[in-house]
Order: sequence, then C-alpha cells, then structure tokens
Amino acid sequence: MRMVCLKEIRYAGKQLLPGDEFDARPADVRVLKAIKNANLADSEEGGEVLQSEKTDKPNSGRRTYKRRDMKAE
Repeated sequence: MRMVCLKEIRYAGKQLLPGDEFDARPADVRVLKAIKNANLADSEEGGEVLQSEKTDKPNSGRRTYKRRDMKAE
C-alpha cells in the first residue's frame, strides 16, 4: 500500500524523510500507523483500510488463557 512518511525512518533498506511516499507491505501498514511513523497516501485512504477495519472483530478466533493453578477444590 502507498504510504507517506511522517518522521525520518529506515524502511526496506531505504532512508526515508518526512513527506516521502513509499510502498509498504500490508502487514507493516498497521504498525507504521500505530507508531505514527507514516500515514496512508491520500489516494488510497478510502476503500481498503475501511474494509479491513470492518472485518477485524475483537477476540475473533482467539482463545482465552486458562489458569490451571486456580481450580476450585
């Protein structure tokens, strides 16, 4: 996905300056946005991100941790 750099970072072996556009892997997009190093480019901000956010449900397919040492006797 196309992203715009907000801070000076190194990504995919290249030094990026603020305002530089680059292509990021889908797995890295959420991380770069979360740590506020990059945002989506204006042209791609609409469809794909909103669609992926709608499908992400909290605790979907995750199991809860069970403490085995806390059994009632």
